[in-house]
Amino acid sequence: MRRYCRSRATWLVLVAVLYGCGQAGSNDSAAKTEKAMARIRGTGVLQWGADVVGGVPYVYEDANHPGTYIGFEMEIAQAIAADLGVELKLVIKPWDTLIPELQRGSFDMAMNGIENTEERSQIVLYSDPYFVYSQQLTVRKSTTDVSGLPDLSGHKVATLSGTAAEDILRQTPGIQVVTNPEIIYSYRDLEEHRVDAVLLDTPIAAAYGATNPALKNVGISFSEGRYVIAFRKTDTDLRDAVNASLARLRHNGRLKAIYEKYGIMDDHQHQLGIL
Repeated sequence: MRRYCRSRATWLVLVAVLYGCGQAGSNDSAAKTEKAMARIRGTGVLQWGADVVGGVPYVYEDANHPGTYIGFEMEIAQAIAADLGVELKLVIKPWDTLIPELQRGSFDMAMNGIENTEERSQIVLYSDPYFVYSQQLTVRKSTTDVSGLPDLSGHKVATLSGTAAEDILRQTPGIQVVTNPEIIYSYRDLEEHRVDAVLLDTPIAAAYGATNPALKNVGISFSEGRYVIAFRKTDTDLRDAVNASLARLRHNGRLKAIYEKYGIMDDHQHQLGIL
């Protein structure tokens, strides 16, 4: 869903530092006196922070059951909680506030297409990667002469503002970049002939490009990155427990089954041992 170039990552680090300064006293001292897993086992609840706006296929409201949420990250979080023997509670926050809210203590972990950037690693702990994403081009069904970015020189290509895809497009000579604040607008612009292609992460392209009868995904995806779960720096025991859960979900085939269900299983996941 989004996600996210160096400039946005740097900005998010600054926001997290400023946001967290006022919370540092009480929350830091509390974290030092009680281990995260002991706290979670005591309450019986694992609190997970995510944004559900424009969240397909990560985590989003089930149209058939309003007020409930589905998505591949929803199922991963549920599987982790079940493996740890606790209940899962989704805490909905805007994506740009997830890291500062994590530091504030609003939830135990943030998982929402978060990239393992070097900048963000300065202020949070990362889990082992759980998904390898890459960039995917989408064009109209009638387009026959596009299989990669070089074919789009002199053309308009849409993407979500602040994403790694935007960074790539702006570094590609001849591309006219059109950014939108929400995913749906980019694919709508493509369908209505306002742009000639869309470039976004593979899970997004699978959800919005491959399922639209007027559009199609073309070429081989490129520019890999990895999604990780973020934790407070003090919560090494929770990070380790979640890593152990992720390892079991890889080995028992659960992650593969989830990715196949949402149409996002590909050869890139083999790098993580998801076979």
